[in-house]
Amino acid sequence: MDEKKLDYETAYRAVHGDHDAQMKVLAYYDSYINALSTVEEVDGDGNMRRYIDEDLKAAIQAGYLEALPKCRVMQ
Repeated sequence: MDEKKLDYETAYRAVHGDHDAQMKVLAYYDSYINALSTVEEVDGDGNMRRYIDEDLKAAIQAGYLEALPKCRVMQ
């Protein structure tokens, strides 16, 4: 996650549907979402391959955006 904290105004606007604020929230959590969507596979030669599953990442982001309006933002 970004070292900078997410400010109240951005969080409030994101919860209330502001697209730009929602994109800032997703950017703030991007490294965490990347970690959640990282997949490890072993190929036929036994080599471990690690990559971000973009479909899984998109599903996590969509779920987060869907849940945002249900959040209460406290100052």
